[in-house]
Amino acid sequence: MKGVLSHFLLQIPVLILLLILLFMDKSQSSPISGAKYSFSIRNKVHVLPYDISPNTQPLPFIPLLAPSPLIPFTNDSLPKLSGLCSLNFSAVQDIMTKTATNCWTTFAPYLANVVCCPQFDAMLITLIGQSSKYSGLLALSKTQANHCLSDIQKVLVSQGANENLNNICSVHPSNLTEGLCPVASVDEFESIADSSRLLTACREINPVNECCDQVCQNAIDYAARKIALNDMSNSNGNSSLPPKIARIKDCKNIILRWLAGKLNPSTSNSVFRGLSNCNLNKGEQRENKNMDFLANLSEYKS
Repeated sequence: MKGVLSHFLLQIPVLILLLILLFMDKSQSSPISGAKYSFSIRNKVHVLPYDISPNTQPLPFIPLLAPSPLIPFTNDSLPKLSGLCSLNFSAVQDIMTKTATNCWTTFAPYLANVVCCPQFDAMLITLIGQSSKYSGLLALSKTQANHCLSDIQKVLVSQGANENLNNICSVHPSNLTEGLCPVASVDEFESIADSSRLLTACREINPVNECCDQVCQNAIDYAARKIALNDMSNSNGNSSLPPKIARIKDCKNIILRWLAGKLNPSTSNSVFRGLSNCNLNKGEQRENKNMDFLANLSEYKS
């Protein structure tokens, strides 16, 4: 008897709650007023509708997604340039964007010699070469070189490149001048060098074949020597002239800029990247030969 009574007493609160809910359902068909968050028991099941109107765009399930690691974090604000650089940046806009991607702020120090710096060098050569179509010059003065290199870095950094790109790749304003090469204008260059031979050899290269056959590289070497030694025959043994090797190296840069002015930016960038890869492979081969020599020497001593 006691068990039945206790069970009945436990059911009383449940019955009272059901009566209260029933009374509220009958007496109120509109949401409760005066509450901070109004609701209706009758319509509670419709708080999350099954179908979404096509006119409204739902919020994404994941509101923020990280950008692809291959795309640099860019700064939408335009960099403040000096206004004293005469180079035509718009002519190589795509190449500059590619350079910023290859020299992305985080990866630039680790990919410097393999990806970033070769692309940076190719971009600088292409930029000066394309601008030579209007200026007739294959080199900048020291003053212009300072302004232009600063502006170039600002543009690249605004597109995600490393802020210390010039230091990472050891690029200085002097790299944009003629250096020790005695030729700096397009007209003077074409009066000395064999232009048709250069274009035939370097207009389009196969990176694999070029590293083996060195057709374009040999044409560049020949033209660089001819230009660098052009005024030495009249020097009468003057020892104050710069060393031949340094002159030839700087004249190679002049030749590459001239080629960049004759090719479209995309083609010239591909050609210079291919030549850079060949030089990189040569360096690795020399290093491997040195390592083999040291290994053989240690075996001989042991």
